[in-house]
Amino acid sequence: MSAAESDLDVKLAHERAEHPSGTNTPRHQAQAGAALDEMLAKYEHTDEPVIAVDMDDVLSKTNYVVAKWHNEAYGTNMGLEHFYYYHYWQNPFWGTPDETFEKVEEFWKTNWIDIVPPVEGAVEGVKKLKDLGYRLVIVTARQRREMERAQKWINAHFPAGTFAGMICTGQSQETLGETADDVLTVKLSKAGVCHKLKAKLMIDDSVENSLKCIHADPPVPVLLFGNNEWNQRESKFTDITQELSFEQRLEKEGGREFWKEEKVEFPEGAPLTRVKGWEDIVAWVQAAKKDSRI
Repeated sequence: MSAAESDLDVKLAHERAEHPSGTNTPRHQAQAGAALDEMLAKYEHTDEPVIAVDMDDVLSKTNYVVAKWHNEAYGTNMGLEHFYYYHYWQNPFWGTPDETFEKVEEFWKTNWIDIVPPVEGAVEGVKKLKDLGYRLVIVTARQRREMERAQKWINAHFPAGTFAGMICTGQSQETLGETADDVLTVKLSKAGVCHKLKAKLMIDDSVENSLKCIHADPPVPVLLFGNNEWNQRESKFTDITQELSFEQRLEKEGGREFWKEEKVEFPEGAPLTRVKGWEDIVAWVQAAKKDSRI
């Protein structure tokens, strides 16, 4: 989810600036992936292959609702077509990274995230994957504080037992048994979590996460979900404190529509397939299972 990643990246940048030597708590000092050990032990005697599934904009129509909230709160005319990049501050209307952070924090304080509708076909598609014999684990960039709300949303839209767990990735700490063992936060990237889970596949709408997966060693096969603007090009930055807003960059570029000139390229033969929706996902998995590819 762009909101979760945008919020988290700014938050971590501030945390590193305030604590350059790190934070000395057991959660922060824990080895990356330590929180997954109990989950792995729980399923060590099962032979169900794992599929990792992103939550926002794969299961839930998050950006759609974020745009509606922004329009109501700020009087804008934002649509999904304006989400050119994964990180919000690189898109129209959001402002600088710090301004984006404040807006996303404001969004989290509302109930908009609780009323997000499911992505079309997600409920039916997930059921079909389970019926094919796969164990499904949600792997998301949502923060630790949002885990309970995320779980409530899942429980409201999917039958009990649909997912074997929810893992929040890229965090600064590990949960270390503080919550139910099927809802965890870890320091690992999504690719790292997939390796730890021995996942056969990652379903995600993010180009950035997809690139990390296919370049991992060994590569993690990816279904890149949705024909969205934000997964047509890569969202790049080096120093978040030096990042410009979309409007500032547009002015710097003299009004040139720079985003239209950018197109993500994937290495030839990379284990990545674009899928438009959940029907495509189910069809791909059925074919891959039949051919023993996953």
